[in-house]
Amino acid sequence: MYKVVIADDRSIVREGLHILLQSCGEYAITGEATNGKEAIEQSLALAPDLLLTDLKMPGISIIDGVKTLKDTYPAMKIIILTAFDESEDIYRAIKAGVDGYLMKDTSPEVILSVIDDVMKGASIFQPKENRADDSGIRRSML
Repeated sequence: MYKVVIADDRSIVREGLHILLQSCGEYAITGEATNGKEAIEQSLALAPDLLLTDLKMPGISIIDGVKTLKDTYPAMKIIILTAFDESEDIYRAIKAGVDGYLMKDTSPEVILSVIDDVMKGASIFQPKENRADDSGIRRSML
């Protein structure tokens, strides 16, 4: 079972992701955060297998904490689930070392599929088009 920290400033998103991940039986939610600082602190303290996080939350940017998290726990996977699909945000995420970047309007089935693939070693970044299905998702195995 994979340990997961969910970080989003909106409780409805955290609760929805919590329910979605628990429904498949492979993930245990070990922490939840409402801002970037909490997400980084909880991830450092709890050493989850996966940090599933929003991009833009109050406080420090999650992107600024990715290097620290990856230096401390190289095996930790980090997936950004966001409403922002600006090229600069995606570039900064890739450069920082995140493992995945998905839009919040992605279907629950595809979100679970992407999480599974990332946990198996893939890096996945979703382009602006084709969000409803996974036909446009860029996968690469490391």
